[in-house]
Amino acid sequence: MIRNIVFDIGDVLIGFEAMKYLTSLFGEEKAVRIADAVFGSGYWKELDLANLSDEEILELFCSTAPDLSDEIKEAFYRIGECVNKLDWPVPLIDSLKDRGYGVYFLSNMSEHVISSNADAFGFVSHMDGGIWSCDVHIIKPDADFFRLLYEKYGLIPEECLFIDDHKENIDIGKKFGMKGIVFKDHDQLMADLDKALTKDASHDSISVLCYGDSNTYGYDPKTCGRYPNDKRWTTLLGEMLGGRYEVISEGLNGRTTAYDRPGAVWKNGASSLTACLGTHKPVDYVIIMLGTNDCDKELGLSARDIADGMETLVKIVEDETPALQGYVPEIIVAAPAAIQGDIDQSPFADKLTPESVQKSVEIGPLYKEIAERHGVRFADATSGIEVSADCEHLTEAGHRQIAGLLLEVIREVPETNSFFK
Repeated sequence: MIRNIVFDIGDVLIGFEAMKYLTSLFGEEKAVRIADAVFGSGYWKELDLANLSDEEILELFCSTAPDLSDEIKEAFYRIGECVNKLDWPVPLIDSLKDRGYGVYFLSNMSEHVISSNADAFGFVSHMDGGIWSCDVHIIKPDADFFRLLYEKYGLIPEECLFIDDHKENIDIGKKFGMKGIVFKDHDQLMADLDKALTKDASHDSISVLCYGDSNTYGYDPKTCGRYPNDKRWTTLLGEMLGGRYEVISEGLNGRTTAYDRPGAVWKNGASSLTACLGTHKPVDYVIIMLGTNDCDKELGLSARDIADGMETLVKIVEDETPALQGYVPEIIVAAPAAIQGDIDQSPFADKLTPESVQKSVEIGPLYKEIAERHGVRFADATSGIEVSADCEHLTEAGHRQIAGLLLEVIREVPETNSFFK
């Protein structure tokens, strides 16, 4: 499924040692002040956007430290000296192309820096194309920057692996369906890239792992068995998404987020998540829809405790998947359908209380906060989903509604200028 590799450039394919460079010119004390004026003032972004002339931007730099104007100008005109050529990008790019991958770049970069050290940017001629921010007056993490790349080269986001040193940029790419590796250093990149491409070699679909409880399992409240396969939301979601997708159901009756159940500690969702991720790797999406069982009075958990359990699961996916498959899949935090109806008449009345009902509603906004904090997607099923008379389990209509909701969340792409509103 990976057919194209998209690289960021600054601090990935070139070295950019600004403080070392400035210190060598002016000493440590002045270097700190100059760095604050140039890189810490926010005006460097204007250089990458190229809406102003270099001279206008240079004046903005100087305005933040007028007594260092001469030093700032000298540093600006000698900027090429802190751009370091690396020896590995060309061999890596050529090897990727030899294996049949398209290789592109998407970079926040100014013409001033690009032209300051042509030798350091020599790898660009080996690539199939790319976009500089200074040419289109847009910078990451603006979603339109990504759209321009897809449109210019006819790329399908789900077929792209994006490498960038800023997680917030990776997060935007993932919202389109791109896979992403957060660059830390060369050795880490090569290890993660090797895993990603090796595991992907026979990965011919977009896999969606659905990690949940009895409603993901497909529990039928009328028979106390299981709905037919074609009635479960996981199957319905697969049909809605179409043939390019593989939807994997990993539902367990009674599963909690990350808490032991008396007499059934194996239903703790944190205990088996890594195994599921390893079983189905590579995984493109992970939908985590848990929390209903955490509301049982026997566990004594608050809504905040339940949300903490969900965040534990999100962190497990983020921490474990790079070693398993080279990249973190797109995560969807799903708040399940709220407990609703006459709990006194429910077959589960012994474990449900009015507080259980309230907690099942309160976890919705808390889950949304988790999704925002981790830069992942959120699905809110706490309202508008039909639940059976047992107050907890979905009706057939509820399964269709959940499938439709998650389809919308998967299909959703970032809004224009989402980070600059």
